[in-house]
Amino acid sequence: MPVDYRAPNINARSVGQHLRQIREILELSYGDAAARLGVGADWLARVETGFGPVTPDQVAAILDSYGTPAHIRGAVVDLASRPAGPPWLARHVGRLKALVRDIYTVESESALIHVFGIGWIPELVRCEEYARLVFEHQYPAVDVDLEWDLLRSRQRHRSRTLDVILDGFTLEHHGGPPDVMRAQLAHLLELPADGRSSVRVVPPDTGAHAGMDGSFDVLEYPGLPDRISIVHTALGIDAAQADLWEVWQKIEAVALSPADSAAFLSGLADQVK
Repeated sequence: MPVDYRAPNINARSVGQHLRQIREILELSYGDAAARLGVGADWLARVETGFGPVTPDQVAAILDSYGTPAHIRGAVVDLASRPAGPPWLARHVGRLKALVRDIYTVESESALIHVFGIGWIPELVRCEEYARLVFEHQYPAVDVDLEWDLLRSRQRHRSRTLDVILDGFTLEHHGGPPDVMRAQLAHLLELPADGRSSVRVVPPDTGAHAGMDGSFDVLEYPGLPDRISIVHTALGIDAAQADLWEVWQKIEAVALSPADSAAFLSGLADQVK
């Protein structure tokens, strides 16, 4: 029976990080802390990495055992009490795999998302016409209205900043119905107007570059030192096996400026017949 891998959501990662920092300040080993708490060291290690389920009451008990000051205790318990996912995801939970639900959760909690797209327009910057066209050709067949509702919710959750880079060669050779491509290019040109998005293009004459292996996102979070990388393949969305930040930086180094990218996209829109 396949294992349904669950990535920790960002709340769990944050709670675990705080618990680990407090334990380390007290100079307690896993074994010493676990003995004080009356729990297994393995369970405590999983909680600190965000992979072990823990209730707000359990977090409070851990912090009380550590003698944590009240203001810190309150903040960490409040963090542990937050919902595991955004409200709009609830109506889709029953049909999504656990890993996909968790990816959408950490995506929704990211303050800054670096989006690289090659081959297809990335999901977070698709206009409705383009998204519906892709859904209509998915196999096995999907409910197009339901899929668009989910994607639109992901896109509208925009307290974050989107930093987008697209491969210019595949944009030039994308194809598709002219009305759909015009709508999509117009959408890309309009995105920066919200003040929270930027769109850049790797020029078509760049040749081979660091992004040739496929589309991906790098998610960043305030107050957390680590990032989460997500890959997009023909089989769907998945957690990357490595931090793709260095790959992103290499792509960024060859991308056009936002102004030159806008000129490139406008030129493409003028060529669509």
